[in-house]
Amino acid sequence: MKLFWKQFIAMMCVIILSFMIFGNILMHMAFRTMLNQETEQSIEEIKTYQYALVASLEGLPAGYQAADMAAAQIAMSLKKSLINDQDTIVLYNNKKRAVYQNSSYQSELVEKIEKDTSGVWQIAKREGHYYLETLCRVQSSMGEYMLEIHRNIDHIYQSRSSLYDRYVVALLVVSAVFTIVIAFFSVHFTRPIRRLSQVTQAFAGGDFKCRVKEKGNDEVAVLGRDFNRMAGQLEENIWKLEEDARRQEEFTEAFSHELKTPLTSIIGYADILRSRELSEEEISLSANYIFQQGKRLERLALKMMELTYVSKQELQFQNINVSIFMEYVIAMAEKLLQKKEINFEYEAEEGVVYGDSDLLSSLFLNLIDNARKACDIGGKILWKGQCTEDGYCFLLKDNGQGIPEDEIKKITEPFYMVDKSRARKEGGAGMGMALCQVIIKCHHAKWEIQSRLGEGTEVRIRFFDSEAAVWKGADNEYLS
Repeated sequence: MKLFWKQFIAMMCVIILSFMIFGNILMHMAFRTMLNQETEQSIEEIKTYQYALVASLEGLPAGYQAADMAAAQIAMSLKKSLINDQDTIVLYNNKKRAVYQNSSYQSELVEKIEKDTSGVWQIAKREGHYYLETLCRVQSSMGEYMLEIHRNIDHIYQSRSSLYDRYVVALLVVSAVFTIVIAFFSVHFTRPIRRLSQVTQAFAGGDFKCRVKEKGNDEVAVLGRDFNRMAGQLEENIWKLEEDARRQEEFTEAFSHELKTPLTSIIGYADILRSRELSEEEISLSANYIFQQGKRLERLALKMMELTYVSKQELQFQNINVSIFMEYVIAMAEKLLQKKEINFEYEAEEGVVYGDSDLLSSLFLNLIDNARKACDIGGKILWKGQCTEDGYCFLLKDNGQGIPEDEIKKITEPFYMVDKSRARKEGGAGMGMALCQVIIKCHHAKWEIQSRLGEGTEVRIRFFDSEAAVWKGADNEYLS
């Protein structure tokens, strides 16, 4: 059953039951009030007649023989003075024999009254009519008598019946009104839940952008906000999974391609060597090509091993003198730079960097090598170090080909190359920047890459003091 019907039925049951219970209580109280008033009036009236009867009997002469007849005459005169002329009166002597009655109606009270009881009353139903019967003892010098009065009280029961009929009509009207009102409020109160259900179905159907409108501070509104937070987190996680799957697929494709090209060449030239008779020059060229492609596979394997090593190895950091470190790296890169007659400049302020010297050497050698590949013959590379308030900053700048703005975020993906033909010609495998990214994360550093096509690339890396090696504010990703 839907929440709308549960709420609607529950509220209708509560309201109707409450109205029925309190209505019946009020009707019963009104009925009892009218009945009590009628009873008290009847008792007071019979007491008045009792006193009048006693006074009349006491006025008879002593030894009067026709006491019953006199009592009957007195009762007859009392009947004429009754407030309600529809009331009937019966007078019994001490033998419980009626000496006077103005109708054939007789009750059973005379048989029920006890010796030590001065009076008794009851409500009786006879022939479809209700009567209030009252009986009292009359003690006098002429003997004991019992006076009984019967009063028709149909009007009280008719009032109760009429009140009940009006109550039923009122209950039907109230039920109809509340049906409309409760239906309206049930629709209003369950609308956010229906909207949440629709959004949930849309989200399950793949619309991860769908959200609930956040309005109000009640429990349903809180549930909607919680759903939006959950949906946002799920959307982000799904995006990450899709992005990871995309990268994994691209990595697999790139890795397969990087293996396929040199392996195809190696197999092809090896087959030529074993199946044909070649001159010494042709043999030398084929063997040289096999050697070059083998070295290319070796470089790829070493890069992959280095990337895995950096990600899993526990590193030992220490303070590194910047000036000594830069001279060491330049000495290692000098031969690479001489091949293209690169104009290399460097300058550094005295300072200390906290990190692993081998990894930092690999980081800057990769960056310098990338700058070399991007530059034409006679290009220019600038490497600069500068102290900052919270650590040390390196700047590496070249005047090479540059990187398109929309590809800057992709250069740290394994095997990604901006210019594949140029990179392969220079002996690259697309793993250098991915390795740089991992090394920078290990050092909790921050880097920025800015580049323009035809103008060159600028890489800025900030290292922080050893006391803040794990810098909480550092964004380990590059900024474009």
